[in-house]
Amino acid sequence: MKKQLQFAAFALFALNLMVALPLLAQGDPMCTGDMTTVASLKDCVQHAYAMGHIDNKGVAKSLLKKLDVAQAAVSRGQDDVAINNLDAFINVVEAQSGKHITAEHAAHMIHHAEMVIDALSG
Repeated sequence: MKKQLQFAAFALFALNLMVALPLLAQGDPMCTGDMTTVASLKDCVQHAYAMGHIDNKGVAKSLLKKLDVAQAAVSRGQDDVAINNLDAFINVVEAQSGKHITAEHAAHMIHHAEMVIDALSG
């Protein structure tokens, strides 16, 4: 009987979690802190995927790969190459907006990427 009660309590907890997580995800902050680095944009993409705002692993991996290449270019002092990769990142986000990336988070990630581009251009 005790195991049945424990299982029932666990099942109820799991059900509540399934209901609560999407509601919590709606109110989560997008990005905080410095929005002018490739690293911060990468954190933003990882957060969006973890929270379900990017719902396709392949899309998330593609975005992260572009950011890895951009970061490598920044590390080599090739800001123009990094900017080209950030432009490619923006193109993918625009194409996936409303599909595999929520429109709200797509707009945020585009704005974030534009801030990084501005920082690299200055």
